[in-house]
Amino acid sequence: MRSVLVTILCLLAFNVQARDFEDAYATYGAGARSCSEYTQAVKAGGSRQDFFLDFVIGYFSAFNVIMPETYDILGDMDFPKVQEWLDERCRKFPRELFVNSVAKMTTILYPTRYKSGLKKPPKPPTRSLRDVSKNLK
Repeated sequence: MRSVLVTILCLLAFNVQARDFEDAYATYGAGARSCSEYTQAVKAGGSRQDFFLDFVIGYFSAFNVIMPETYDILGDMDFPKVQEWLDERCRKFPRELFVNSVAKMTTILYPTRYKSGLKKPPKPPTRSLRDVSKNLK
């Protein structure tokens, strides 16, 4: 799993702007497979499905490490909803590389990500003692 995470970190680091002169980049593991392969793996379940889901988990973890002001790309989204979205996306675009579907999901989730471990922004400061006493009750 460690090598997968390192690979994904490298991919994410170069995926943002570092593509070659043909606008291409290397992809490894489940990310290099097609969405139709993902769909088949989900139907089969077990280790075939885990191969893809482990990739997604590693990709999101790497994204959290690399991207500034990102504590958790998922924000309020739970992982089953992520799977539903990927299932639908891959049914619609079976020839798309799986990594591109996962990357698309991060662009959708990015505005609602948790920017810190606080998760929700802190409440604005109170302006009067009356407000303070209301907050204590």
